[in-house]
Amino acid sequence: MSRVDGRKVSHEVRETIRAEAIQKWLDGTSVKALSDEYSTDRSCIYRWINRYNEGGMEALRTRPIAHSKNAKLSPEQRHDLK
Repeated sequence: MSRVDGRKVSHEVRETIRAEAIQKWLDGTSVKALSDEYSTDRSCIYRWINRYNEGGMEALRTRPIAHSKNAKLSPEQRHDLK
């Protein structure tokens, strides 16, 4: 499987991949095997495992994007930053 840019995959697909990987890990699949199967770095799999350990499957849900289109600064504040 070739590497896929995760930013171009829908939130639902990413969440499904994470949940599937964690279930396989719980069933005994190694981190290296998961990394190979999902074409991602092992550190990414470890992050998913840590998130799962801290908050269960709910913690694997996609988080809001920090630089979303819903700006938190007023136009005046953005002008002042320039």
